[in-house]
Amino acid sequence: MGYLYQGKCLDTVQQLHEFVAAECPVVSGNFSLQCTPSAVQVDIVATDLSTSATFASVLTPSLIPCEVSLVNQTGFMWELALILTAGFAVRATIKAFQ
Repeated sequence: MGYLYQGKCLDTVQQLHEFVAAECPVVSGNFSLQCTPSAVQVDIVATDLSTSATFASVLTPSLIPCEVSLVNQTGFMWELALILTAGFAVRATIKAFQ
C-alpha cells in the first residue's frame, strides 16, 4: 500500500513527508520558511524577516491510501506482451537465417 500525494502513489510515509517538505516555499509573505521532513511529520520553522523572531509548527499530512490501479496493471501486461512478441520475432528471424 502507498500514500497518494498530487496524483502520485508514494511508497512510504517518509517519502510523502519529503515530497510535502520539498514544496515548502522559501519565502512566504514576510516570513522565511524551513520545512524538515521526518517519518512522523513535517517540521516548519518560520522566521519573521523584519524582527528575526522564529515560530515553530508541525504539519502532519493526511495519509490517503492508494493501490496500483487496474489501468496500470493492464498497461504493464500490454508492455510485457509486446516484449515477449518482440523476443519471439527476433528468435524466429535468427532461426530463419541459420
